[in-house]
Amino acid sequence: MADDLTSSLVSGAIRFTGLGSGTDFDSMVTKLIEVEQTRTKRLEYWRAGWEAKSEAFDSLSSNMLSLNASLDSMNTTDEFLIKNAVSSNTIAVTATAGSSAEESTHQVDILSLATNDMHMGSVIFSSPDEIISGGAAGIYAFTAGSRQISVNVTSTTTLAQFASLINSDADNRNYVRASVVNDGSGYRLQIRGMDLGAGNDFIVDEAATSADLLPNFSQSQFLETQNAANAKLRVDGFPLTPSATTDILRATFTGKTTADTVATADGTFKFAYDGALHSVAVTTADTYATLAGKINTAVGFNMATATDVSGNVELTLTGAAGSDNQISIINSPGTTVGELQPGAFTQIQGATDGYFERSTNSISDIISGVTMNLASIGSSTITTSLDPEAVTAKVQTFVEAVNLVLQEIKDQTQVTSVGENVSGSLLTGNYGMQMIQQKLKNILAEKGVGFDYDLDSIVSLGSVGITTDTSQGSPTFGLLLFDSGAFTAALNTDPDAVARLFSADYYPSTKEMVDGVAVESSNFNFESAIKGVTQAGEYSVNYTVGASGDITSASINGYPASIDGTKIVAQGDGNAARGLSLEIINLTAGSYSGTVQIKSGKTQELIDELKRLTDATTGTLEVLKDNYQDIMDSIDNKIAYEERRLALLEKNLRLRFAKLEAVLGTYNNISTQISSQISSLSSK
Repeated sequence: MADDLTSSLVSGAIRFTGLGSGTDFDSMVTKLIEVEQTRTKRLEYWRAGWEAKSEAFDSLSSNMLSLNASLDSMNTTDEFLIKNAVSSNTIAVTATAGSSAEESTHQVDILSLATNDMHMGSVIFSSPDEIISGGAAGIYAFTAGSRQISVNVTSTTTLAQFASLINSDADNRNYVRASVVNDGSGYRLQIRGMDLGAGNDFIVDEAATSADLLPNFSQSQFLETQNAANAKLRVDGFPLTPSATTDILRATFTGKTTADTVATADGTFKFAYDGALHSVAVTTADTYATLAGKINTAVGFNMATATDVSGNVELTLTGAAGSDNQISIINSPGTTVGELQPGAFTQIQGATDGYFERSTNSISDIISGVTMNLASIGSSTITTSLDPEAVTAKVQTFVEAVNLVLQEIKDQTQVTSVGENVSGSLLTGNYGMQMIQQKLKNILAEKGVGFDYDLDSIVSLGSVGITTDTSQGSPTFGLLLFDSGAFTAALNTDPDAVARLFSADYYPSTKEMVDGVAVESSNFNFESAIKGVTQAGEYSVNYTVGASGDITSASINGYPASIDGTKIVAQGDGNAARGLSLEIINLTAGSYSGTVQIKSGKTQELIDELKRLTDATTGTLEVLKDNYQDIMDSIDNKIAYEERRLALLEKNLRLRFAKLEAVLGTYNNISTQISSQISSLSSK
C-alpha cells in the first residue's frame, strides 16, 4: 500500500476504488479540476483570438503580395501601353511593337538576310578516326572576324578529334563550330562561323599553319557554301537608288607626326579584307608613312593614308565600296604591335551596298519602337497601332487586384448593426489596419507623385474613370469602380498621358510661370537622376547668374546645389532630390526660379508602398504580427503555469482524498466489527 501511494504521488495517477467509503472521489476530483480550469480556458480563448488576428494578417499579406505581382507586370510603359505590329507578309517578316511605336504603316522590302560564313572541306577522309597530319604534330591557325585562333594538333590527331579541338579551344569561344559530315562518299570537315554579318569570315592563316596540315585544310581546300553577309532592307522607299559606301577605319596617334616611328619593337599588323588575310611586318624603323605604304603594298591598292592633323597623326584605312569589303583588324596574337590593336581604330563609315544593312535578322533601330524579325526575302507592310482592348484588360486587372485587398480589409474591419445590436469584425478598430487602409486610399485618390495640375492632362485615377464607391450600404462601398467608357475616352484622347499615370518611371518635366501661365521651363532642362537616391516628386529650382555668365549660386528643393559649369546637381543629406542634375540654358545675368517634376506612375507608387507594408522585417504587417506573437507567447506562459498549478492541485486533491478514503475504510471496518460483536452478544 505504501509503495502504491508513493508511486501515485510521483505519477499523480492515484485512483480510488470506492471500497473504503463507497464515495466516488475520482469524479469529485475531476469536477473540482474542471472548475479550476476556467482560467485556463479563458486564456486559451484569448490566445485563439490573437491567433485569428495574426492569421488575418497573413491572409492580407498574401493578397497584398498577389497585388504586387500583378502591378509588377504593368509598371513600365512597354508593359502597360500595349501596341500591335502587324505584318502583311509573315513569311518574310514578323514584328513586335513597344510603347514608343507610333501608329503608322511602313513598307519594308527585304533584299537579303544576314548570314554566317560556312565552308565544306573538299578533302574526303575514309573515317572520322583517320589521322589528319601524316604523323606530324603542328599548329592550325585561322581567323574568325577580328579574332585569331590557333589549335595544337598531335601526330595522332584524328578528323573527329580535330573538330573537337577547334570547338573546345579557349580562344575560339564559339566563334566557329567544326563538325564532321558524311556525304555518302566519305567524311568531310565542315566549318561554320557563328556570327552573322559581313566581315565575320573564316580565313585560314596559312602562314601560321604547319605545312603538314595545309594539304588537307588550307583555304583552297574549303568550298565556301555561304558567305557571311548583312541583312539588306529598303524601308518606306529608301534608298531610292542605292549607293554603295566604303569601310573607313581611323586611328589617331596624339603628338606624333608621319615621320615618327610606329613601334618600339618589331611586330606584325594583321587584318582581314574582302575574305583575305593580310600580314604586315612592322619594324622599329618604320614610320607612320612607311606603315601606310606597307599596307598598300599588301592589299595592292591605296587603302592606307598617314596624315598630319593638328599635331597628331591620323592613320586611315579605306576599303572599296560594297558590303563585302569590310576591314577587320585582327587582335592579339594576330596583331602584335600594341599601338595597332583593334581598339585603336574607330569606324568612321561602314561598308554597305547602299541599303539599310544590319549584321542580324532581328532589327529594332530602323522603325522607332518596332522590332522586325526577318525570315526571308520579300516585301511586307507593317502596321502599328494601339491595342485598346489589351490596355483596358490591364487596367481591369489593376482594379480587381486592388479590390481584393480593399475587400479583405473591409471584411476584417466591418461594423455590423442589427437593430440596437452593434458588432465588430475580427480587426475592427485595429490601428494597423486603419493605417494600411488609409495609405492605400491616399495613393488611389491623390494625384500621382510628381504630376502637375498645370502641365499634365491626366493626374489621378479619377481622371481615367477609376473612382472609389462612397455610397454607404452599397455592396462595393469603399472599393474601386471602373468606368470603362471614361477610360476608353481618356485612352483615345491621350494614350501617352494615360500610360504615364500608371507606369511613369522617373518621367521628367520642368515648369516656370510666364505671365501667370505655366509652361515648360526655358531656363533649365532635366539632365539625369539617380534611381534609388533621387525620389520622385516636385522640387523647386533657384539659381543666379553673374555678370560674367557664370552660375554664382543654385539650390534644388531648398538645399544648396553643386555647380559644375552649366550643370547644377542636388546635394544634401535628407534632400529627396539628391542626385538630380539639371542643365542650365539661360545664362543671362539675373536670378531664375522654377520647378522640376520627376513622375512616378500609380503602379510603382503602390508597389513601393506594398513593399514597405509587407517587408519581412520592418513592414507594418510583420511588426503587428511580431507584437501579436509576443502577446501569444505571454499567454502560452500563463497557460503553462496554469497547467502546472492544476497538475499539482489534482495531485494534492487525490492525495488528500486517498487518505480520507483510507480513514473512512478503517472506520468502516471498525463499524463492521462492532456490529458483528453486538450481533454476537444478542444471540447469546
